[in-house]
Amino acid sequence: MGKTESITNLNRNLCLFIKNKFFSPFKVNGEETSLNKYAKACRLSSSTISKISEPEGYNIPVSTIHLITEFENTDLEAFFREFAAYLKS
Repeated sequence: MGKTESITNLNRNLCLFIKNKFFSPFKVNGEETSLNKYAKACRLSSSTISKISEPEGYNIPVSTIHLITEFENTDLEAFFREFAAYLKS
C-alpha cells in the first residue's frame, strides 16, 4: 500500500470511528437532534459534519476533532487511544 492510499484509509477509518461514536444518532444534551443543530453545538458547519459522514471519508483537521471531542466532553488523548484500539480490531 502506497503512502497516499495509507493516509486515505486512515482518514476514512477516523471519520467512520467519529461517525459511529458521536453521530449515530446526533445528540445534544442527551436528546436526538438534527445534523444542523449538532453542528452548531460543536461550532462547526453542517457541511463539515456531512463530509465526516461520507463513506469515502474526509481529511479531517485536528482542530475539527478537538471541537467535536470538546463538545462531547471527551479528552483528546482518550479519543486517540480509543481510535488506536479501533484500528487494531
